[in-house]
Parts: sequence; C-alpha cells; structure tokens
Amino acid sequence: PDTLQQSRSFGDHFRMATLLDPLTQQLQALREEIKELRAGKQETDLLLAPLRQELETFRQVIGETLADRASRRVAALPGELTPFYEMLLATGLSPDLTYALLRSAAETLGAAGLMQPDAVVEVLRERLEQVVSVSGPLVTPGGLRKVVVLVGPTGVGKTTTVAKLASHFTHGPQRVKTVVVTLDTYRVAAVEQLRVYARILKVPIEVAVTPDELAACVARHPDAGLILVDTAGRAPHDPACQQELRAIAQQPLTVETHLVLAAPTDSTVLQDVVRRYSVLPIQRVLWTKLDEATRLGPLVNLAHTTGLPVSYLSAGQRVPEDLEQATSQAIVDRLDIHAAGEAGSGEPAHRPELASTYA
Repeated sequence: PDTLQQSRSFGDHFRMATLLDPLTQQLQALREEIKELRAGKQETDLLLAPLRQELETFRQVIGETLADRASRRVAALPGELTPFYEMLLATGLSPDLTYALLRSAAETLGAAGLMQPDAVVEVLRERLEQVVSVSGPLVTPGGLRKVVVLVGPTGVGKTTTVAKLASHFTHGPQRVKTVVVTLDTYRVAAVEQLRVYARILKVPIEVAVTPDELAACVARHPDAGLILVDTAGRAPHDPACQQELRAIAQQPLTVETHLVLAAPTDSTVLQDVVRRYSVLPIQRVLWTKLDEATRLGPLVNLAHTTGLPVSYLSAGQRVPEDLEQATSQAIVDRLDIHAAGEAGSGEPAHRPELASTYA
C-alpha cells in the first residue's frame, strides 16, 4: 500500500510538473527578457549620455549667444534709457518687447528728448497702449443678443466673474436682460454658488449637464440680450477638458468665447494655456485676480504675442464692484511705469550689469 501510495503521489507530482512546465519556461523567458531590457537600458543610457551632454553644451552655447546678442543690442541704446530698461523688465515685460519699446522711444524723441524722463514715459505709455487692444462692452442696450462663454483653467474665478458680469448688466447703467447657464456640473458647489448669485440678482439660471444641452438652454430665452455660460475649470492638459471644449465648439450656436486668466501667472504658463484652449476659437481674454499680482507685464506680453483683445478686468471677490471694462489706459496704469521716469531722472545705472538680465 505504501508503494502504491508513493506511486500515485509521484504520478500526481509528475502530472503537475508537466502542466507547470510551460509556465515555468515562460516565466524563465520573461526573466531573461527583463534582464535584456535592463541591460539594454543601461546600454541606451551609456549611448545617450554623450548626446545629452552635447545637447546641454549646445543649450549653454545658445544661451550665451542670445545673452551676448541681447547685451550688445541693449548696449546700443542711449545711456539715458538704461534705468527705463531695468524698470520695464522689473514689471515682467519680456526683454524683446522692452527693447522694442525703448528703441521706438529713442527714434521718436531723439537725443534731446531722451534727456526728459517725463517725455520718455509718455512715449512708452503710448506704445504700450498700442500693444494692448481691448474689446469694449459685451453688449449694448438694444443690440443683438450675444452668447458669451467663459472658459479657463481651474481656480481662475470664472463662476464669480459670471456673477459680476450678470450683476453689471442687470443692475448697472447698461441694463440688458441676462440669463446664466452653467456647464460646471463637475463641481456641485459651483452650481449651488451660481444658483445663489442668480437668486440674489433675480436672473434666470439654466443647468446644462452636457454641452449638447447648451443650445436648448439658450433657445428657451429668446428675449434675453445676454446669455453668460460658465464652464468647468479643468487643467488645460486634461483630456476631459479638450473633449468638452470640442463639444462646445460643435454646438449650433454663435458664441463669443472669453478665456479667463489669472494675472499672477507666469508668461510661459499663459502661452501654454492659450495654446491648449485654442481648440475653441478664443475671441477675448478676461483677466482676474489683478489684486494678487505683483507684476503685470505678463498681461502685456500675452497681448503682444497673441493679439487677443482684453474684455474685462477683475480685482477682488466683491460682486459686482471688483470688475471693470478693460481699457488700454487702465492696464498700462497698473504697470506703474512712472516709477521708471523717476528712476530716469537720476544717474544711469552701470550698463554692463544689463547682461545679467539674460543669464
């Protein structure tokens, strides 16, 4: 019996081993592949290391070349403009735009005019106001109905801005029958917040669960002069954001799209946001949180590179007080370039230090 039992046990183990053998072979093959991949990665890293070093060297050379070019270009400006150059850079204006502004001032005023800091400031203001275009009011009493869609990254204040605009056009001097539509069902709190605003302002509110419902919401209010559409705030690189933007663009509606941006945002980030939101045709830029920004040069940089007009400026949470229609003068005023004029009345700064600006 013991011999029979051992025989059966051996047979069971043999059959199990037979069944497991292919799996064992596959596992072993997988281990070998992993080893090869690891070895290949090391070899790839070794192969790429010189290329990475070469690219880094190339980047440094390009940086030094650009810095040298910029330094020589700035050095060619009259010495009286040095304080203005440094002050304009301090506002966040790009080096290229700053140089272009100062070169224009030099060509306009001549050597004698550059000796008068107030005259330089005046020319710079004029040039900056030409760089920044504005769109005017959303609607005017008796004008055609307009559907305005506010889009933008999360946290820029779209919902509060919708409430400010609704209050402005229902209780301000330019009274227009206004309706609010929210697509921001992604955040329940946002819908409730807008419901509260709508109840206080006594304006109708519609909730569109999907972009496909937007046209129907608009159609229910044929007598409205202004329809404000709030959208969900998402990261610009979020695929869901891109999908929603495309869905809005496909609606059978004529809309005016305002990209809402927060002023305390780096120029590079702003350019990326504009690029990602270009899925929709962006007609306007609306700036928020101006009260939180320490440098407003990025606003002008964006206007310079994109040509997008600015519609409204928001600087605070109060509804509707902290909202104003954008003007070129108001934006340039916030740059405070008069400080540059005061600096220009003193001794010019040491010119070689300008090169460090581009380092």
